[in-house]
Amino acid sequence: MARPAEVGGAFLLLAVLLSVMRLLFSTARTSPALSSGSIVGQSADAAALIEELRLLRADVGKLHDVLAGRAPAGPAGGALAQHASQSTALAVGTPIPVLGKRDGSVLMAVITNPSHIKERAELRAFYKERFPEEQGKVRVVFVMGNNYYLGNPPKPLTAETKELLKEVMAESSKEGDIVWVDGREALPHVGKATEKSAAWWQTAPSLGNYGFYCKSDDDSLIHLSRLRRDLEDVGESALYGYVAFRGWKPNYKFQACGIDVRPYMVEAALQGRDFNRDENCTDSVGPFPYAGGNLVCMGQVLARQIAGDRHFHGFVAKAHERNDQGIKCKSPLECARQPFNIHMWHHEDAGISYNLFRSIVRGGLKNVRVVKIQQWVHIQHWLRDNVTEPIPLVVIHNLKGLKQLQSVISSWRTDLGPWPFESERAACKPCSQLWHWKWARSCASGEGDACDSFVEFDPNDVYECCVKSYPPDVMERMSAEEALRAMAERAARVKREAEAREAKAAKEAAAKAAREKREARDAAKQAAREQAALRALGKGGGAASNATRS
Repeated sequence: MARPAEVGGAFLLLAVLLSVMRLLFSTARTSPALSSGSIVGQSADAAALIEELRLLRADVGKLHDVLAGRAPAGPAGGALAQHASQSTALAVGTPIPVLGKRDGSVLMAVITNPSHIKERAELRAFYKERFPEEQGKVRVVFVMGNNYYLGNPPKPLTAETKELLKEVMAESSKEGDIVWVDGREALPHVGKATEKSAAWWQTAPSLGNYGFYCKSDDDSLIHLSRLRRDLEDVGESALYGYVAFRGWKPNYKFQACGIDVRPYMVEAALQGRDFNRDENCTDSVGPFPYAGGNLVCMGQVLARQIAGDRHFHGFVAKAHERNDQGIKCKSPLECARQPFNIHMWHHEDAGISYNLFRSIVRGGLKNVRVVKIQQWVHIQHWLRDNVTEPIPLVVIHNLKGLKQLQSVISSWRTDLGPWPFESERAACKPCSQLWHWKWARSCASGEGDACDSFVEFDPNDVYECCVKSYPPDVMERMSAEEALRAMAERAARVKREAEAREAKAAKEAAAKAAREKREARDAAKQAAREQAALRALGKGGGAASNATRS
């Protein structure tokens, strides 16, 4: 681990070289020889120098501004290199390995904010303690950007950022499950995770040979066993998640257009037949399957396809450039209103789904399965009560804050089952039958996100549509005894929680009363001392006056 003096020396050197490095790595992002940290084609000495400069530049990013909840991305460059055997640093352009021995069934990335140290600790314990049978089958890693959006001009470092750096470095060394990708933290728009999410999909297959590669967030909990069983059932040419359909404006406009669970409604928008829509989507491609970012999984075939797609890499490089030049925006509407020539990519999941769609079509893939899990059945915003637990939940998301995360972890009975309906398989049909998806268009040609012309096609020639459902009488399959036991357990837990809250409130009230009593006593003593001092001062003054008259 780098000593504080060494880190401080790096900062001094960095201050001198900052302007040079900004120019160097701005060029590196657009140069094939130096693309996003890749040093292929350089001499060994030059490569080492370039890598060292890149890591020094990253130090600023990882130490900048934790105020207002914005946090840096990870350890200093030297520490990053030293810890490569424990944590993993991925550069875009990392070769995708030739397939060999399977490393596991699922590689799950949790996109995380560096400052969420306590949340990561809770998630590690949850996955390790609740799903010991999945060790060796499902690997969970935490993904952070290896840099930080600096702004122009760069803001000064703070003492808080340095302390956070030390904590994240220590966490990285201890846990060995942090993956640093070529993206920046705290971007200047609402799509805070776009760069690191894209970098994850660009590099995930280089981490090993897995059947599926998944992405979630640190405000979500995943039932690893149910997820793995689902994925192993659908095949490795599948996109899995809560699926809706979207359109996208190509030619580096970085803007989604149209969204609906019914693809024919997005089709109407793209064809100019949806007159209830304010936005004009006639210049957009789609409809394409869009998987929400709380949980999206790509089979190995799809993950390798998008990771190796040079057009996707061009899209991401341009997005980096726009972020460098863009104007900060704080709401989706404000960001969406920006002119297209300076528009930044803030629709994270829609942008990834669009690039996957275009890559699938361009690559000529066939029999790609789109597997939709059901809201309130397999995915919930929160765990409402124990009676709903027999529903085969796969993901609970939108758990904002450490306390809510801890509460749901303590409440979710992940050990219930296996239930009969958990063996229900995803039902697959032609997309035209299941979702009435009969038309789509993509770009006929163009490099990167450029789109010279459209090509229309029948999505049924490319996709198969599947839905993971459950029988309508699923709750009736619970025996009366099981239902009563679940309700009794919930009632007992609610009672315990209420008693705990009351005890805590009583303790806090007693502490407050004692504190107020002490403060009142101290105030009375202070007042008495002040009165005594005044009396003493009065007596002294009178004696002095008498002496003067004498």
